[in-house]
Amino acid sequence: MAGSQCCSNPPTLDPNSGLGFVEELGGLKTYISTSSSDHSKIAVLLISDIFGYEAPNIRLIADKVAAAGFYAVVPDFFYGDPYNINGDNRPLLEWLKDHGTDKGVEDAKPVVEALKSKGFSAIGGVGFCWGGKVVTELAKSKSIEVAVLLHPSLVTLDDIKEVNIPIEILGAEIDNFTPPALIEQFKEILATKLPQVESHVEIIPKVEHGWTVRYNLDDEAASKSANEAHSKMLDWFSNYLNGEGTIELLGGLKTYISGSSNSKHALLLISDIFGYEAPNIRLVADKMAAAGFYVAVPDFFYGEPFVYDNRPLQDWLKDHGTDKGLEDAKAVVEAIKAKGFSAVGAAGFCWGAKVVTGLSKSKSSIAAAVLLHPSFVSLDNIKEVNVPISILGAEIDDYGPPALLKQFEEILAAKPEVDSYVEIFPNVVHGWAVRYNADDQVAANLANEAHKKMLEWFSLYVK
Repeated sequence: MAGSQCCSNPPTLDPNSGLGFVEELGGLKTYISTSSSDHSKIAVLLISDIFGYEAPNIRLIADKVAAAGFYAVVPDFFYGDPYNINGDNRPLLEWLKDHGTDKGVEDAKPVVEALKSKGFSAIGGVGFCWGGKVVTELAKSKSIEVAVLLHPSLVTLDDIKEVNIPIEILGAEIDNFTPPALIEQFKEILATKLPQVESHVEIIPKVEHGWTVRYNLDDEAASKSANEAHSKMLDWFSNYLNGEGTIELLGGLKTYISGSSNSKHALLLISDIFGYEAPNIRLVADKMAAAGFYVAVPDFFYGEPFVYDNRPLQDWLKDHGTDKGLEDAKAVVEAIKAKGFSAVGAAGFCWGAKVVTGLSKSKSSIAAAVLLHPSFVSLDNIKEVNVPISILGAEIDDYGPPALLKQFEEILAAKPEVDSYVEIFPNVVHGWAVRYNADDQVAANLANEAHKKMLEWFSLYVK
């Protein structure tokens, strides 16, 4: 790591830089940045290069991370002794003997634990140069949920082989420490781990080692290159730290997981056609998790949710039918049970309701079902339901109209051995429980009423 690139364009340290504040975290002085209305349950740990936590640009990046909705922390891993190229009498390699990445990893672990003790449900880590090695070690031990490496140093092929969390690596075309050829080898290793371990590896052209953090703000081209890397970093965290949960592989599908694995009761939420990355479906999952359930929201569309204007819905449904959804859902249920959960409930929204109805035919599959503004569900489907089921429909709904839901209610009333509840919500339209505008207080309240009824049903029957 010793050399001119590692030490090029050194920052002028400023302990007063940034919009945040300094406090002790995990035994280290730490720069902390939050948004003005921060209620995030997700934290991002930024681990600096050799110039440490008082470099203005690392704090500026932390402020960007905070502005995106995360709780951002930059600890002082060098205990007030960052490398000083102008005033340090020691060669860099001598300095590194006192500030090795092994010690950095040991110091990072109490910081992660301190964040968890504050109630953060998910933590991402981003490392610059020296910090890239530390973040890689945290990724290997799954101390964090998501990782980003920016022009990393000291990271080996064996390190990358042991990474088992979503990881993004942004390397420089001009880099003596981690040259493009090595970055390409990282990419090849990670490609063999797909889809279990999501990854993105990119070599940024015409930039040098350190470009994301040791750039000159007055240099428009340098700032643009750095900002593009920061945007990629934030996109990665937004994709994989979205909501209060994490992304894992479950039953062969990428799945948003919220809640504690220590719970004995699990819920499977099956989305509408817009898929598992929709913010509201994850918000609903977080609500259920807050009530004590382990909640899974799988990607039944394999990264291809419905997008308006791409192709007609009926054409899209040919590739994403509910029959295939049911097959995939059964594998997810089995994977949940294999984790030791004693009971599993399932809720389906629109498209997902048809899948949940299929699961509800067998008591050995799920313990209870909830359908919200269901689509594609037939009278014959309801006749085959054998688990407690709640159906919450909309007054204004062409796919599951009130007249049809009344027939569902009549069929279920004739099955006294199956507990059931059917309600048609007045003045709401199809999709109201999951496709509401959170800023529309009326719409949000109506959705929350449905979520409350769903939670009450599961609390009664999933135990």
